[in-house]
Amino acid sequence: MRTFEILDALRPELPACATLACDQASGTFTAEVAPWAGPNDVPVQFSPFVERGERGIPERWATEWVEERVAPSSRQNIGEVLRAHGLDCYDACELLASAGGRSPQDDFYLREVTEGFTGAALLGRELARERARAGLTQRELAEASGVRQETISRLERGHANPALGTVERLARALGLTVSVRIG
Repeated sequence: MRTFEILDALRPELPACATLACDQASGTFTAEVAPWAGPNDVPVQFSPFVERGERGIPERWATEWVEERVAPSSRQNIGEVLRAHGLDCYDACELLASAGGRSPQDDFYLREVTEGFTGAALLGRELARERARAGLTQRELAEASGVRQETISRLERGHANPALGTVERLARALGLTVSVRIG
């Protein structure tokens, strides 16, 4: 099972609007919409479910969203497509991952959630959400906190493990406190 975050390229300050799970054995996909996301924050195929208050996207609709993003196995030049993506055989999940989930259909893209330590990704999502809630850009938060904008960007993308002092400066600038929980 592989898991991806669904992100909006037009609103990079927002955390992932949903997660997409790929069961490579069955070739199926499921999606779970983030609690904060509204109908306008998610791919259009997911909007009717969110409007009804449903967060779990049925397999059929999640798979259809993926199929719009990858070349079908029946495509005439599928061999060329697979070679271009470094693949030996057709695997929709691998094809999706190699293209970052991008499609001309919309502005969403995917970021794979990797195994192991997930604290950086969790911290990044929380920081991005709280910054967006405060109505601040990364640059404005950088000015208010004394933390470089580039560092904030890396943190929000889950690509950095900051010192606790850095987290505290960011929290203070957002009018928040830091609490640590183990277990």
